[in-house]
Amino acid sequence: MEIKDNTTSCIFAPSCPKLTATESRILFDEIKKEKRTVGIDLKYVYDCTIEFITELKRVGVLKNIGIFNIPSDIFALFNIMGIDKTVKLYVSESDFQEDSRQLLNRKFSIV
Repeated sequence: MEIKDNTTSCIFAPSCPKLTATESRILFDEIKKEKRTVGIDLKYVYDCTIEFITELKRVGVLKNIGIFNIPSDIFALFNIMGIDKTVKLYVSESDFQEDSRQLLNRKFSIV
């Protein structure tokens, strides 16, 4: 896992292609210790398990977490499971640093 420190935020970049229960536990143990804004860079990740998603939902309520560089398969899961309601989703690291251009899932319907 790669960690980038900044004065206002800390960015975690898991280096494994699949976030299993073990990698999720290691990642979220580090995130729970952090006092600053937390970013998770998913540029190396191609798959994640349900343990990662449930832990992300649980910790996302307690911490200010932003996720960026999300692969399309994982992004589709995040939208279906409503992750954007507890965690901020961004396209790139610069969007996360600026706290702008957040990805939102708007569920419009025709009445």
